[in-house]
Amino acid sequence: MLYRLLLCLLLGSFVSVSMAANNVSEDQQKLTQTVFELERSVAILQLSTASLGDYQSLATKMAHVKSLEYRVNFLGNLTFLLCMALVVFFFKLRNQQKRLLALESREDEKASEQQKKDV
Repeated sequence: MLYRLLLCLLLGSFVSVSMAANNVSEDQQKLTQTVFELERSVAILQLSTASLGDYQSLATKMAHVKSLEYRVNFLGNLTFLLCMALVVFFFKLRNQQKRLLALESREDEKASEQQKKDV
């Protein structure tokens, strides 16, 4: 009987904890939604009271940001191309080194054969 009572208390505590967690998450979601709506309302109010000069300065700043974005994209592409050129250069250098070693080994073989013939 005591085990059943302990089991019921344990299950009851698990259920109450899970229900409390659900309530907290629902309250957090409602609070987040309310904060989002308030921020949106403030942004709309600020835009409605903005002057022509504010819009022009915003357009100038946006154009500046766009030009910076294009520069960053260009520099990123240039860096990528330079890295790829280095990779190609090192592969060509490796192949050339292999050819040079093969040529040297052939010349050494010819020289050793020539020495054997001379002896």
